[in-house]
Amino acid sequence: MSRSKTKERAKSYKVLPPQLLNSGFSLLEVLIATTVFSLGLAGFAGLLLSSLSGSAQARNEGIASMAAASLAEQIRLNPVALSRYLQPPEYVSRICDGNQPCSPEQQADFDFRLWQLELADRIRNARGLVCRDGTPGDGVEGNGHCDGTGPLVIKIFWQGQSTDKNGKTSQHRFTLELA
Repeated sequence: MSRSKTKERAKSYKVLPPQLLNSGFSLLEVLIATTVFSLGLAGFAGLLLSSLSGSAQARNEGIASMAAASLAEQIRLNPVALSRYLQPPEYVSRICDGNQPCSPEQQADFDFRLWQLELADRIRNARGLVCRDGTPGDGVEGNGHCDGTGPLVIKIFWQGQSTDKNGKTSQHRFTLELA
């Protein structure tokens, strides 16, 4: 190819202005934008996880509240057998339903055991008790700290899904004082 043909061919190509040569994104800019976006997504995922944990805790609080109110109503309907709610027997002596009449004590035993089973089914490993307690805001699972004085109290204990810094699961309590 001759020199003159090369010059003619070079003239036929259009040269881009300098501002267009520097347009677009460099690889470094794309990496930085991707990193910022990923950090934002990680923050959102943490927020979502926290929201789900709070929602589960609120659900358990609501279930505990309804269960305590239900047992309180059963106690009000059967005040003769209050001692059976305070010190329930280990085993239910009779299954009380519409076909078999029961004494008030047998009904209390049956109602309380059924209440405990339903509570443990709805809140994993939940445990409830009825006692007299002058300081109803205390107590942990396994030790209700009932002092035998004061108002009648329903206490429900369960373990949460979250753990603390030491790896221990969180303990939760719901207390309902009966007037």
